[in-house]
Amino acid sequence: METMNICVATYKLFEGNGIDVSVIQFAKELARKHNVKVLAVDASDSIKDLNVQRLPANRPGKMRQIAADIDQQKFDLISTHYTPFDMVASLCRTPHFLHDPGVPPVTTTRKPSDVYLWSLVNTARIISARKARVVLPISQYLAAEFRKKYLYRGRTEILPYCIDFPEHVPQPVDLPFEKYVLYVGRHTHYKSVHDLIDIFAEARKEIGDDVHLVTIGLGEPRYMEILKQKAARAGNVHIMGFVPDIWPYYAGASVYATCSRWEGQDRPVIEAQYAGKPVVSFNNCSHPEVVAYGTLAWNRSEFKDALVKYLTTEPAGSGASAEMVQRYAPARMADNFTSIVKQAVGENGT
Repeated sequence: METMNICVATYKLFEGNGIDVSVIQFAKELARKHNVKVLAVDASDSIKDLNVQRLPANRPGKMRQIAADIDQQKFDLISTHYTPFDMVASLCRTPHFLHDPGVPPVTTTRKPSDVYLWSLVNTARIISARKARVVLPISQYLAAEFRKKYLYRGRTEILPYCIDFPEHVPQPVDLPFEKYVLYVGRHTHYKSVHDLIDIFAEARKEIGDDVHLVTIGLGEPRYMEILKQKAARAGNVHIMGFVPDIWPYYAGASVYATCSRWEGQDRPVIEAQYAGKPVVSFNNCSHPEVVAYGTLAWNRSEFKDALVKYLTTEPAGSGASAEMVQRYAPARMADNFTSIVKQAVGENGT
């Protein structure tokens, strides 16, 4: 396919957020073969090798003007990943491809402001999906949820988010202990890090004091205080906060574990398997699609038993590194995306 002029648009672009990192890597891969411009309401100044423009698309009075400006730039298409640019794209004449990284269920909200944001994002999805050429859920689970939740009957193509895997997994991080369970991700209530700490404490009682739990990621202040109190009671729990380079932690872990109640794809699960680590998660949401090496637990007892197994025995098998690359490499996502565009829009962009 000939070189295209592509607009990639999302809400924010910052380190430490799975969607943001995925969009950055997707845009960079597209930029190898196409002219790519990225639009965001806000973005980190540290983003390199991308043409990023900040626009106040979160202001309703600015949306129509921004949409008109996008049309004037004669893009072949606009690829959106989150509100408010979903709504902006629905006002454009430019062909719109709507990526769906998912919206956690309303049952995961904790505050009135969370419910308001949930309503806003879902309303934007309902409106923008009706005018999108194709909806691109990042998992089969989300594709089914999208059709059911929005009564959507249009075209969908499953397009998992890519991961820019390192060529070689680095040496393990230097920690004062050897065996540890690792969790990476936001520390919010629906991620159930509190349950992970409790289950780890049960596993530790069976194994002994030579095992630890390491969690990495940002969190809501009140919830982080709850987790710190639980960690102190459980013992051997280390809440690290944001870590710029997580790969050495994957390399040193004995097992990766998450108790999250909802995930659209669960990027850290994929990264951990690339690093050769078994994964323990509950058999829920998108986890059956991404866990190729590890255990999908039906209850807390099975979850705890799996942790004990992976912490006390040598890993069996060769892991799932090659499978993760085959399924989630950036070049694969970019190539599949351009194929979808070619089918939906045509070679002449009409």
